[in-house]
Amino acid sequence: MVNIALCDDDKEILLEINRHILTFMENASVSAATKTFTSGEVLAASVSDGDRFDIYILDVEMSDMDGFAVAKKVRQYQPNAIVIFLTLHLEQAREGYKVNALRYIAKLELAEALPEALEEALEALKQADKQCLLIQHYNNFTRVLYQDIMYVRKSRRCVLITTTRQGNIQDNRGLKELFEQIDDPRFTFTERSCFINLDYARGIDGYWMVLKNGERLPISRPMLPKVKEAIINLWGR
Repeated sequence: MVNIALCDDDKEILLEINRHILTFMENASVSAATKTFTSGEVLAASVSDGDRFDIYILDVEMSDMDGFAVAKKVRQYQPNAIVIFLTLHLEQAREGYKVNALRYIAKLELAEALPEALEEALEALKQADKQCLLIQHYNNFTRVLYQDIMYVRKSRRCVLITTTRQGNIQDNRGLKELFEQIDDPRFTFTERSCFINLDYARGIDGYWMVLKNGERLPISRPMLPKVKEAIINLWGR
């Protein structure tokens, strides 16, 4: 399911955009849900309250809170979300690059340009999915980006995944199974019960791995040479 937020203070254009999106997704055999907003402030508040969307389609010119300001708010919570801007003035495109916008669409060319942008957005989502871990704990499922995982450790009867944005998440699988599924050179075992993402490592202090947030994780004596080698291989590049 692809979740899409549409925001434009012109209700007629909002309906037109929604119609184009649903038609495109149906033709592409993609399950999608749209949620429309006529206020940038309302959408920004919704994101602050916990709503999350895969794609944001934002009007640049809105009376209460323009699309650029909304996108900056979104980026605080979803740095990798896809943002597409709608505008009557394409010369504003330079501003959109500051928030890593995927596309600019001229409203006068909506029917032609929107399908192209959506096709590109779906491809970007597919690539992002390759760098995500689907976490299962009983009947709960959560998707976590690799880049948001700080470390993973064994905790009693489950595995505990510590993330930067979603706190601690439990998973039913074994530690080795998760490590093999991630299969990313940024991750290395520090001891038999823990592996970490070296993107969050500051350095080694004796038999401790010091993280950028100040946390210290133990490194077992047998693992220390492998940890040093992993750091040299990753940071050396």
